Amino acid sequence: MRSSSGRAFSSRAKSGAVFGVAGAASRSRKALKPSRSSVFVRNVVTKDTGDVVVEGKSSVSSTESETSSERARVSIPWTLSREPIGEGPGGPENLSWNPTNQTIKDWRSIYRNTSLSNQTQKSGDARWIPKACVVDGEIPSDLQGGTLLRNGPGMLDIYGKEINQFFDGDGLVHSYEFTDAPSSEKDATKIRFKHNFVETKGFCDEREAQQMLYKGAFAVGNPKGDSFYNPFDFDVKNVANTGVVEWNDKVYALWEGGKPHELRKNDLNTIGKEVDEVLGQELRVPQMAAHYRVEENKETKERTLITFSIESQSSTFPFTSNKAAFYEWNEDGTEKKRSDFDVPNAMFGFFHDILVTENWYCLFQNPTSLDFQKLMTEYMFAKCALAETIAMQEGKRPILWMFPRTEKAKKMLSGDEFAKSYELKNQFFFHHVNAFERETGEVCLDSIPWKFMDFSMNLDMVTPAFWQDGSRTEYTRFTVNPSKKDSKSVKQECLSERCCEFPCVNPTIVGKEHKYVYCGGTVVKDSRKWGPNQCLVKYDVSPCANDSGEKAIDQVYYYGERCFVQEPIFAAKSNAVDEDDGYILQLVNDAGLDKTFLYIFDAKNIGTGKGYECKIELMDEHVPPGLHGYWSPPKKN
Repeated sequence: MRSSSGRAFSSRAKSGAVFGVAGAASRSRKALKPSRSSVFVRNVVTKDTGDVVVEGKSSVSSTESETSSERARVSIPWTLSREPIGEGPGGPENLSWNPTNQTIKDWRSIYRNTSLSNQTQKSGDARWIPKACVVDGEIPSDLQGGTLLRNGPGMLDIYGKEINQFFDGDGLVHSYEFTDAPSSEKDATKIRFKHNFVETKGFCDEREAQQMLYKGAFAVGNPKGDSFYNPFDFDVKNVANTGVVEWNDKVYALWEGGKPHELRKNDLNTIGKEVDEVLGQELRVPQMAAHYRVEENKETKERTLITFSIESQSSTFPFTSNKAAFYEWNEDGTEKKRSDFDVPNAMFGFFHDILVTENWYCLFQNPTSLDFQKLMTEYMFAKCALAETIAMQEGKRPILWMFPRTEKAKKMLSGDEFAKSYELKNQFFFHHVNAFERETGEVCLDSIPWKFMDFSMNLDMVTPAFWQDGSRTEYTRFTVNPSKKDSKSVKQECLSERCCEFPCVNPTIVGKEHKYVYCGGTVVKDSRKWGPNQCLVKYDVSPCANDSGEKAIDQVYYYGERCFVQEPIFAAKSNAVDEDDGYILQLVNDAGLDKTFLYIFDAKNIGTGKGYECKIELMDEHVPPGLHGYWSPPKKN
């Protein structure tokens, strides 16, 4: 595919009674933007318009000018005979709860267009989050000078055409800058909020036309809605919605199916369109992964950005290998090194994330390939999306590739080997945790594989039965020994039975043996049952060291039955000593209140006291679940 462009669990009689900040927050907002993105409500939702509740689908045009500070609010009726389970550290005791249809309605309701404007935002449109939005606690002073950036699908209804697979939504980048407010902003916190949609060619063309023009990878048929359908058009829209990174004052929005987009740091405005260079380094192939690793020296504090590119399809004769490259940049933006490889038999391998150690770059090739029959019998007749023709194949094994990063690693290769490769059990890989080397020469790679992946799955297919076994994740450790030249042995062990996703670690521990991991996770801890991510989970994996066979110890903060979490981000404290000396920043969508919150935790203490350090409402804005983010630390003195 190519791109075209507390133990205190209080019942809540009324969900709105928990936080009385909404009115004050919306009244404290600055002058409003010229327009917002359209608000589309799925048919499981009711739209609350004052005293009137209108059932069914409803939308607000994205070209409609705002005349008040109130946004369209989505209200999901609570239909169960009991009260919702409230938030608190540890999670409910003796939980036998399973996701219900109520859970599914709540979960679906947050996947809709943001309330933020889809018009170009300038630096003067940045807003200071009002003090009235601080629901509880205080903003830690250690965060001063740093910035949290997030990226994810911001439009899930494209001018009246609903998207039921959020991977196709246009990228929305937003930032939270922890800095002193000017004296004129007396009612402001020390957080300045900015946002902009990534103005890709497809996004701009559709905004101008006020209709969907381009198909995404998960779109079925002609996106324009007319009768003409060209099945030989394999171009898909670059949605730039997956990752974001800021390095040496340059900001890039990332999407693995195409080239990055550069954003201006002061207002997140898109500079031109797709770029061929990143930090002055020309990309070997016309796409760059949405994932990267930031390696930090604990003593010197020097940081290195490491990322990669790999073709999804071979571009050179005889079309048996895919070009790949690994890039490293110093903190000042200068090139540190680049390593090129050609990976055989890697077509449609869906290399999503990367792991690094001192001596190795590590990629997992998924057991996916083109389903030619589905392409010819369904895609060609507009009965499935292009992404659905890339499928896991029964009997095909994933491959762990370990590419040498150093001369020491190259000496471990034998014969004509250019890299180490290991076949794994059939499973699917999106996101990894961390990797490290042992003195024995073994390499441990922690990941969050899925049992299987079906790209035809979407928001409208989920039922309570979906969360009974099925396509679930497991925190898993893979151990190999590349120092044994002829060994292809792989040890795979599950470190926790709690399903989780979006892992992060302290950057100072990237490529080294870690003790702590932070994830979004399910409230149910079970070998079969799971559910949507509604918890912040801190894993202590030290019991798993040296192949002990023990499980990881987890601490949990449960946000409540009607809340759903986004990716946690680690921000180190100044003068940190321990691995968990830092903060966890996490956005949370509350479907009962129809609000988005930013939670800040002391990473050491997520399961004690009230759990969090600070809880902040995002100015009565709806920010749909995002994908990935980045913590840009304070500048060095």
